[in-house]
Amino acid sequence: MATAPLQSASVMQPNEIRALIQLLDDPDEGVYLHVREQLLAKGTSVLPALLESREAYAQCAEHERRMDELVEGLHGAFVHKGLRDWFDPGAESALEGAMWVHKAVDPLLDMDALRKEYETLKRNVWLELNEELTALEQVRILNHVLYDIEGFTNAKSGQPDPKQALLGEVISERKGNPLGLGILYLSLAQDLNLPIHGVNLPNHFILCYCDEHHIHHESEQPDNQTPGGVLFYINPFSQGTVINKAEVSEFLSHLELPVDERNCGPCGSVDIIRRLIGNVAYGFERNGHIRQAEKMRKLLMFVETGATETPSPDASAEGGESPGQSRL
Repeated sequence: MATAPLQSASVMQPNEIRALIQLLDDPDEGVYLHVREQLLAKGTSVLPALLESREAYAQCAEHERRMDELVEGLHGAFVHKGLRDWFDPGAESALEGAMWVHKAVDPLLDMDALRKEYETLKRNVWLELNEELTALEQVRILNHVLYDIEGFTNAKSGQPDPKQALLGEVISERKGNPLGLGILYLSLAQDLNLPIHGVNLPNHFILCYCDEHHIHHESEQPDNQTPGGVLFYINPFSQGTVINKAEVSEFLSHLELPVDERNCGPCGSVDIIRRLIGNVAYGFERNGHIRQAEKMRKLLMFVETGATETPSPDASAEGGESPGQSRL
């Protein structure tokens, strides 16, 4: 798990870092470029000091611009490395991918503290489960712990809010949008060995409970029928309500979309994280945070490449790519 910042060969002392940061507002461009080069060369080991300085006090506009440029470049490289480390073993955990998406949005996110909160939730569910339960009973237990005991609820808001999809915000605020609640529910289920998977249903992210012998063979699926391995669907946004396959088929027919593996079958973690990034980008854009939206779209492009592109730490955060999925 890549949670620790990258370290350089020689560790810069805190007083050296602070001294360099103070020089970021030097009017001499040559001095600034030298300082910038020194800080970038140390990698993300200097990121905590940069973030602390940025949050603690405001300098002149030029100082802030230069500091933001450094923070975004170094933090972007850190997040990209984390996502590459997630991809390399197969990108199986939606939980880990979602944590890195939240970290991309919030450089100050404490991922270790977030993991501890999640582990507490997982333990609370595990204590209530046993091997004798049926599929529906397992879902009822998970629903009871999440919604009745822990108090999770849906975030019904007319205006899209990117925070409602971010895992840390969902856990701390105990509410989220369909994607935010869905990723949390899915992660708990899969970590507890329940055969529950994400479903990229258009307009509304849901889950499905599959037969343990389910095999993904789209070519063998009859036309206009829900995937055979799916026993039933779950809507985490509606207190974990169980949905039958006929309801999902009817929903898709209203949208004039085929009932097939792509629209209502199990999807992988990478598909879910793509959708999450697009959802967050859409939320930022609708709230007027265009620069944040553009950063998320660039992150989406990185994920689309399989996390194979190597970003330059001093790459500009300006610019954006085509919008990603905004579906919930």
